Amino acid sequence: MSIQNYLTQQKAGERSQEWVVIEDFYNKKLWHQVTMAILKYVKVGPHKSGSLTELYKVFITDFDHRISPLALSSIGLCVSEDVPVTQRLEFLESLLKKVTSHTEAKIKIMSKIGSLKIDHGQIDEIEDMIKSLESLVDSLGEVTPVHGCFYELSAKYYKVKGDYNNFYRDSLRYLGCIDIDELTAKQQQEHAFHIALSALLGDKVYNFGELLAHPLLDALKVACPWIVELLLAFNRGDMDKLEELQPQWTQQPDLARNEVALKQKCALLGLMELTFNRASSSRSISFKEVAAAVKLPVEEVELLVMKAISLNLVRGSIDECEEVVNLTWVQPRVLDLKQIAEMNKRIKQWGAAVEKTVKEVEEKIPELLCN
Repeated sequence: MSIQNYLTQQKAGERSQEWVVIEDFYNKKLWHQVTMAILKYVKVGPHKSGSLTELYKVFITDFDHRISPLALSSIGLCVSEDVPVTQRLEFLESLLKKVTSHTEAKIKIMSKIGSLKIDHGQIDEIEDMIKSLESLVDSLGEVTPVHGCFYELSAKYYKVKGDYNNFYRDSLRYLGCIDIDELTAKQQQEHAFHIALSALLGDKVYNFGELLAHPLLDALKVACPWIVELLLAFNRGDMDKLEELQPQWTQQPDLARNEVALKQKCALLGLMELTFNRASSSRSISFKEVAAAVKLPVEEVELLVMKAISLNLVRGSIDECEEVVNLTWVQPRVLDLKQIAEMNKRIKQWGAAVEKTVKEVEEKIPELLCN
């Protein structure tokens, strides 16, 4: 089909006004305006099956060398959703060759290719692709919209691999690069649920504050409220709440399989919370106090503290003879409102103590001067 016949056909369709404008720009060789009009057209549906593929093959390929690589990659990604699944990878690889000189466009297309390969079970090829993409992303120097494409691919890869720690990290990075309102309600719920699971199951994730403060979590408060309550319980190290919610969370296979690890993790977070809530001058805590706070037998407290120190969650020493732990530092975390209120209370107490010390010194100054 010739371009003129194609344009005539489109002008007779439902979106004729758009095509009148596109044809005018095309005839006047206003390539930027044509590009913007086409980009708007492909993003706003609905489109009949095969129509975008035809648009690309008949019309866009005539002047794709005049389109900026970044815009061409955006148009191409929209078109790729209309290309038959069996031909989609081939289409994207041919598109990649046209934008290879532009780093951001290259990242977008490579990320989509990687996502398709994961869907096709070609996992072994993805690790090297992620390393290549990571170097390209780092070369950009600042956060751009294409960072989201990379982190989406990376999170998807780590999800398939069952790497909870890296999935949690890159999922939060992905969310930081996008507007969550662009996701459907179902997508928001799925993202929130899987990120929540990775936060609970990741053996290096002991900071829940960033996730708990993210608006994405609102998607779970109605659909799956128990997992939000579970996250809050872990953030406080609340073993009682963990036991209370056990009938719900043991219905989730991944959580049920890791019951022992989850209880130990909650106990570690309970130790962190206990340390955080103590003034720096009173962090000598008896084994019995720790045992009561984390709901463990006294004889298991020493191992728990050793585990916490080895993970760099707390710092300090253990006095076995006196059965006391002396904790000098707790790993910084993103705080919730209750924890911030507690910190505010302690700062006021510290301020009052400093003021009292100043007054005592002032009262003794005349005596010191006389001596």
